[in-house]
Amino acid sequence: MTAATSAPGASGNADGTLAERLAGWVAQLAYEAIPAEAAETAKLLVLDQLGLQLSGATLPNVQPELQMVTAMRAAPESTILGTAQRTVAPYAAFANGTTAGSSEFDDVHMFAAHIGSHVVPPALAFAEITRATGRDVLTAVVAGAQVMSVLGSVSAQSLVERGWHGSKILGTFGAAATAGKLLRLTGPQLAHALGIAGSDAAGGMEYEFDGGEVKRMHSGSASRLGSQAALLARRGLTGPLGIFEGARGLYQLFTGSAARADAITADIWDHYHIIDTAFRMYPTIGIAATVLEGLDKLRETHRFRWQDIEQIRVGLPHVAIGHGAATMHPTDAVTAQFSTAFGIALLLVHGSNNPQDYLNEDLRADPDIAAVIDKVVPYKTDSGPGAPLLDAKVDIVFHDGRTLSRLQHGFRGYPDNPGRAAAVESKFRTIVSGLISPGASDELVNLTKSLEHQPDVAQLIRLAIHQ
Repeated sequence: MTAATSAPGASGNADGTLAERLAGWVAQLAYEAIPAEAAETAKLLVLDQLGLQLSGATLPNVQPELQMVTAMRAAPESTILGTAQRTVAPYAAFANGTTAGSSEFDDVHMFAAHIGSHVVPPALAFAEITRATGRDVLTAVVAGAQVMSVLGSVSAQSLVERGWHGSKILGTFGAAATAGKLLRLTGPQLAHALGIAGSDAAGGMEYEFDGGEVKRMHSGSASRLGSQAALLARRGLTGPLGIFEGARGLYQLFTGSAARADAITADIWDHYHIIDTAFRMYPTIGIAATVLEGLDKLRETHRFRWQDIEQIRVGLPHVAIGHGAATMHPTDAVTAQFSTAFGIALLLVHGSNNPQDYLNEDLRADPDIAAVIDKVVPYKTDSGPGAPLLDAKVDIVFHDGRTLSRLQHGFRGYPDNPGRAAAVESKFRTIVSGLISPGASDELVNLTKSLEHQPDVAQLIRLAIHQ
């Protein structure tokens, strides 16, 4: 571990429960201690989220949640991005977290699943009511990301394998840390906020098979619940400090082993995990994004027709076989975005994978799409030690016996991709086109690039409204 990515003070403090140790780390974190790479990634998360929330607010699949918040007529504390509406901070976080998850287009993280849609909504909502500086916002985003990642480092795969929505569970704690940091909670208050959040942390993934737009609400729900936990802790409510490793704690309940907390090593504690964030360039689950990237490269190079394909073999890591590969013919937008085969068919038949494509009922009923889906054969593969989890092998077998193959390591938004920042900026400009003016788009990009120098987020919020 290099000094550039070390998080000070965490592994050296072995006293207290896991919640207390996490809370102590968050309370002590100062912007000056954050390495440049971590701060830059936090800025990319904010920019990505601004685009996703602006575009998400226009989609029909999240209007029930937005209508519910509007009907509450709550105190106008914080802004629902993409609209001129304001509501209390936890419900602004709920609305913005929901729109952020509306198109399955947010970031991916190997430990935390999806950081941005769980920590940026409470960060911006509570920045408004606390009049936080840009540095305060970035620090809170890093803090929330670290809590999600440390907790998920020993549980993420097990959660998914058991059918739990890991990012919803982990995101509740990330949101509590983010909001608590901006509220300037003490270490003990933050520990209780995590304990309180644990009583609301849950979320199953049956929607992957049966459908259900409730999935879009998971990031919003986690943002709200974590935010409320921080507010309640500030008012003196207490929670169980052994919420993670206790005999009836969440590791035992959700993964079957309370001992997982003991597996969080010094290396896990001491790394700024936000650096490892990958930004999706396709509106579908992470492993499907890798497959689509590899397939697109083959398509661009060889210019083949889908009608000439006999079979499409897709080698996936074991966790993806039951998560992304298990759903073939989708029944709604959610199952479409969780179907790797449907994404493949969209790309080959229609040449695009836009968010609107997954919401289009006609495309789900298209016989050409169905024919390509039937050609897809997922299988379990192991790319070897050191390979990223989002790793895939694509083999296209043609009727004439030819085979094209590609081993794809991640996608353009991956952390080790030198073009990651440019890709995120291009994605942002594309998805806000027509929603805000080009000038506003330019200004939002520039504001996020210099967020550490901004005295508050007022100008950024003002620009993040449909024009």
